[in-house]
Amino acid sequence: MKAVFFDSIDNTQDYALENFEQEPLLVVSYFQEKGRGTDNRDWENADQALACSLVFNEVPQHFIKTLIPLISGYSYLETVSNIDLHLKWPNDILFNDAKVGGILVEEKDSKICIGMGVNYFWENPKIPNASGIYTEKLDGQILNNHALHWGELTLNTIQKNSFDLSEYKKKLTTLGKLIEYPEGRGWARDVNIDGSLSVETISGEMINLTSPLISEVK
Repeated sequence: MKAVFFDSIDNTQDYALENFEQEPLLVVSYFQEKGRGTDNRDWENADQALACSLVFNEVPQHFIKTLIPLISGYSYLETVSNIDLHLKWPNDILFNDAKVGGILVEEKDSKICIGMGVNYFWENPKIPNASGIYTEKLDGQILNNHALHWGELTLNTIQKNSFDLSEYKKKLTTLGKLIEYPEGRGWARDVNIDGSLSVETISGEMINLTSPLISEVK
């Protein structure tokens, strides 16, 4: 895996997709001028943040690509294992019930690009229910090391097709909760082998959700 580092960049996803050749490429920056999140939403930069994009073009035969968002979020929790982080299905990274990071997966011209944004320190978040992990800024080398470990772990898990869904579910806050999704409400019952969320609707019907646009009802 090749890695390149920036203090600031327009967008790590775009750079990764435009500069990928054959070897997996990890692009790391502390700031994005035009960061984007799920559903093409703008990504707000914290006072100190880590933005990474990992691009590659080969996955094992029979690998289930829809697991990539789950793998990517869980790999960050494994990277920063000394902090009590959790996940909201499928890949929002939570600390003390506040969102501190997320994953964006894009596929273009046979290239798969995984973007991750994590707020390390944010004194006054502009977004409701958003926060940072730490109470002060960290040395940049620590962020670089986190990025490298995350990239290597994510790539290794995908290449070896070794994702442990049961361990992922232990870190999930969503299961058992009442959730809202664009078409209605229901209780999150399980995560299926393809990464979709099994939901029991208010009417008792079982459905599988693939869109990440859900919210947990407090």
